[in-house]
Amino acid sequence: MAEISDLRKVVGELKQKEAEEITKELLAQGLDPLMVLEDGIVQGLNDVGERFQAKKAIIPDLVKGGIVARTCIPYVEAALSKVEVQGVPKGKKILIGTMLSQHNIGKNLVSTFLSINGFDVVDMGSENQPWDFYEKAEEMGVDMIAVSVMFIPAREKVAELTDLLTQLGVREKYKVIVGGAITNEKWAESIGADGWGAQAKDGVELAKKLLGVA
Repeated sequence: MAEISDLRKVVGELKQKEAEEITKELLAQGLDPLMVLEDGIVQGLNDVGERFQAKKAIIPDLVKGGIVARTCIPYVEAALSKVEVQGVPKGKKILIGTMLSQHNIGKNLVSTFLSINGFDVVDMGSENQPWDFYEKAEEMGVDMIAVSVMFIPAREKVAELTDLLTQLGVREKYKVIVGGAITNEKWAESIGADGWGAQAKDGVELAKKLLGVA
């Protein structure tokens, strides 16, 4: 009988087929889908990320990790659709996207966590500019903007985004949260963001707190 630790192991080892099969088996056993996602898939991705930081993995490994996760997550989402979510934040809409970079593994995980917790998520994808976030936020009437930041030039662009929202007189309309490999709480505060998350699941707690649905 498979265990969540087995899923974490094969995701960390970038074994796509095995990860898919174990995900299905764990869910068939009746395990909590969120636990499967957080303790299995996400922790496996974190293991890949730690190897990368220790220079024991390369960028293609991170990309492969994202592919493995995307293979497994639909099964988790399907299982969650059968579970009643408590305290669903009706009507709260969140815009999410990656600033500049093509890397969107973290952004995709945050998007998934927000969706399965009842938020209406508008996913802009990757390679966005500050003006893109502003235009889409205005178009979609969102309550929050969530920005994934993966490299230093993108950090500067997030600062431009908060400045742009202020200059256009709409800063108070949107809560802005940030996260990503090269971010931290001190930096987030310095650019005027409303919140920062170290992990994908932190986005849910921030959203609930800042949008008054905690």
